[in-house]
Amino acid sequence: MSNRLFRARKTAFSVLILFAFVFSFVVAIPGVSYASPPIVRYDYAPGKYSGNGPYSYSTYQLPGWSPGATVYYPTNASPPFSGIVFCPPYTGTQSNFAAWGPFFASHGIVLVTMDTSSTLISVDQRAIEQRMVLDLLKAERNRPGSPLYNKIDPERVGAMGWSMGGGASWINSAEYPGLKTAMSLAGHHLTAINPNAKGYGTQCPTIIFCGLLDQTILGGMLQSETVYYNIPSGIPKVFYEVSTAGHFVWYSPTAANDHVAELALAFQKTFLDGDTRWEQYIEEPLFDFSIFRSAYINN
Repeated sequence: MSNRLFRARKTAFSVLILFAFVFSFVVAIPGVSYASPPIVRYDYAPGKYSGNGPYSYSTYQLPGWSPGATVYYPTNASPPFSGIVFCPPYTGTQSNFAAWGPFFASHGIVLVTMDTSSTLISVDQRAIEQRMVLDLLKAERNRPGSPLYNKIDPERVGAMGWSMGGGASWINSAEYPGLKTAMSLAGHHLTAINPNAKGYGTQCPTIIFCGLLDQTILGGMLQSETVYYNIPSGIPKVFYEVSTAGHFVWYSPTAANDHVAELALAFQKTFLDGDTRWEQYIEEPLFDFSIFRSAYINN
């Protein structure tokens, strides 16, 4: 055998060995969680939707959470489903924002509206309780008898909240492992102790809604805009300040205006479900905005 042929075979063999080693290392690392496949629903077209979607929905009470949590889920959409946990505002209960449940569920996304152990607890305590409900939602995948048994995707969950609940979601955008999205409505962080309530440690795509007329400590005073700018470079983010909205118009997807519903759905479909067909609809509204900013959105 010539020296040239021997060297060629030796090189090829070395490349094969290296490839096999790298491949086996990648697929065999214990404890590594790999992202689940995107949830893409081809039975209706992406677009700007402010009303309920094409799916029927039902509700049940989430076991294990004594303050109370209601699960809104699609009944005639094909699983798997992603899911969001909505944390309430100061003094608020889940009945105050129940309209968000049918909206997301009818578009194929599970939404959990939760109560907190007290309506007066802090932002930091709300973040802890939201994490507990997120854990319970993910556990529904393996609970026999659950309407979400083998249907909820535990790798596709998001956090959402209004006012202090928004601050809780900002904390969990930094601290809850594997969180796919965070969404805030007139978010509040001024009374929070945890610095992650201000967006510094956010690790997941985040959409932030607030109102120009909300000028109080509740959700104004540039709290939402500050979080937007504090989110680390490279994280997809959207900031929408509605010119006609105050602090108390976030109880439904369209209470502030239809653009809120359209953007919220497109954002969750893109980053929670992973269906990039919806990304083109994360865009500046044609009217009723004082500020609209986005970064690292690839449309």
